[in-house]
Amino acid sequence: MLANIKSVISKFNMISSGDKKIIVALSGGADSVCLLYILRDLSFTIEACHVNHKLRGEASDADEQFVRELCEKLDVKLHVCGIDVKALQKKHQSLEECAREARYSYLAEIGTSALIATAHTANDNTETVLLNLTRGAGLRGLCGIPPVRGNIIRPLIETTRAEILSYLLERDAKYVTDESNSSDEFTRNDLRLNIIPLLERINPSLNIGITRMCEVLRTDEEYLHEIAVTECRGAYYASENAYKVNLLINQPPAVQSRIISLILSKNNISPSNLRINSVVSLLETGGKINLCKNKFAIVSENLLYIKTIPQNYRKN
Repeated sequence: MLANIKSVISKFNMISSGDKKIIVALSGGADSVCLLYILRDLSFTIEACHVNHKLRGEASDADEQFVRELCEKLDVKLHVCGIDVKALQKKHQSLEECAREARYSYLAEIGTSALIATAHTANDNTETVLLNLTRGAGLRGLCGIPPVRGNIIRPLIETTRAEILSYLLERDAKYVTDESNSSDEFTRNDLRLNIIPLLERINPSLNIGITRMCEVLRTDEEYLHEIAVTECRGAYYASENAYKVNLLINQPPAVQSRIISLILSKNNISPSNLRINSVVSLLETGGKINLCKNKFAIVSENLLYIKTIPQNYRKN
């Protein structure tokens, strides 16, 4: 197993000789404990980070205590942060989403000069792909969890949960179990507990198959993204801070939508399908549309502008 993970690290260029430190996101569960042991066994310089989301009362505190004792035993420096997720939760935001945002925010804060290693597995990737599929995702969504994103690396992304449990059993390594994982109240858990077992009856190697599919699709997505970046630069009219409509409108749909996505992201606008399609239509008709709050897309004199126009809303 160590050899396989070392191969994954090399394949995706996760760690270079110049990287001084890796911070392991350590929940105390089987996956993250396995990651901690493996990176330690591979002789990398590691630290650990634990976020107590305070969602399960005494159980959350018990997980934190377990992580503290484990890191003390292994002589691994530990960063701990307590976050009241319920207090941070926004309207229409799930607890899971809020917890994830808070966790990654803290990881970014402490990992500015380090790599962050998260314990996402092949099983997690399968769940993500299937969730995205049910929601009508495009190519990017079907690529699954990226093995590397910025300074975040995922060395276990091609390792199955069964392999992880076997590894921990061989080492007689302890870990904690989150009771909420056995409840199908959450969508991901429902998928894991009820849907995926049915699919594994059709293909017992489901995780391996989806991992292989993601690798193929990721290659296609990266190629299309590179073309979109090049064409986006070519369409940019710097003196007007705008984009030439004639160069955008003649792009193949697969490239055109990605260019619009890049333009929206550059202007801090989330590139949803609705917004992308609205801008594509605007290229044909001209005029102005409201993308979000004070942000507008405007097509005038063969140029596409993204402008912030303050609005005065009357309160009733």
